[in-house]
Amino acid sequence: MKILYSLCSWGLGHATRGLPVIRRLIKDGNEVIVYTYGRSLELLKSELKDGARYIETVPYPSPYSDKIGFAFRFVRVAPKIMRVIKEENKEVSKIVRENKIGLIISDSRFGSYCRSVPSYLIFHQLRFISPLRLPPAEMATEFYNHYLQNKFDKIIVPDYEENSLSGDLSHNLRYFKRENIEYIGILSDFEKIETDEDIDYLLSISGPEPTRTALEKKLFSQIHLLKGNIAVALGKPGEFTKETAGNATVYSFLEKARRDELMNRAKIVVSRSGYTTVMDVAEIDKKAFFIPTPGQTEQVYLAKHLEKAGFFHSVKQGKLKLDADTENASKYRGFKPLWKTADSVERLFKITGVSK
Repeated sequence: MKILYSLCSWGLGHATRGLPVIRRLIKDGNEVIVYTYGRSLELLKSELKDGARYIETVPYPSPYSDKIGFAFRFVRVAPKIMRVIKEENKEVSKIVRENKIGLIISDSRFGSYCRSVPSYLIFHQLRFISPLRLPPAEMATEFYNHYLQNKFDKIIVPDYEENSLSGDLSHNLRYFKRENIEYIGILSDFEKIETDEDIDYLLSISGPEPTRTALEKKLFSQIHLLKGNIAVALGKPGEFTKETAGNATVYSFLEKARRDELMNRAKIVVSRSGYTTVMDVAEIDKKAFFIPTPGQTEQVYLAKHLEKAGFFHSVKQGKLKLDADTENASKYRGFKPLWKTADSVERLFKITGVSK
């Protein structure tokens, strides 16, 4: 089958969680066209090589900023995003015709659908969380999402219906019909490896700019407070570099083999509370300490939700005390998934018709 796999390029999370699905599609003999942009495209090319074809898409204007909150900037860029979605849909329709595409799987790109072929949307944020959790505002965002997403055959949520990671982001919904949503479980490109935990802290720095660099500066200003063996992943795809700074080994970027190795060796992972990262640490049964991106209400909500549930410790970036916070994080129990990525991929394939 010829499959168009479309991915949002805000940060690398959509690309990394798409990798186990795309790899399996390729392994099963499907012809996959990857449709994304920027660092996400670079990452997927580096991981998949010539196993897939690649088409660069028009990027959605980023709602991230180091000067104003996510919610306010999102309101400002929403009209531009709507225009890009229309352009995207025209281009996708053309790609479907010219390549005889039989299936579209879109991870958080709302224009990647076509009426003539089955189209499925992978999305975990069916409701945007308002800064003050105002019910009218959140109802409005859910209605907005429903309007954008009702053109897809199904909405596929990478979470569990019960014992969820995403909480109110994808549960307790008002406008979405339950029969249009499929909860398949977590999606992660990490694999559990039996190895010694000889890395005391893995600092995983990721996300879109400029917030990625802001976290890098904040962590490096306090890294001297940590004792023991430290690994740092900067999340910068491109030319690979490895440097030593005191008791820390700093990697520009981690390809899959090294990424799996270091994550499994780590006792505690320190990172943003992006949803893909949350799924990653759950996949390999790791403890984690989360620092949500300031002003990004999804990450702020996730961090609070997971801390309240007793899974993972978190703190605001401005209140970070790296030594004390990582010690606190070791006391939390982590998240035990009902099933893991291999089973989630099987469920996805059954829903989309890839696996009969």
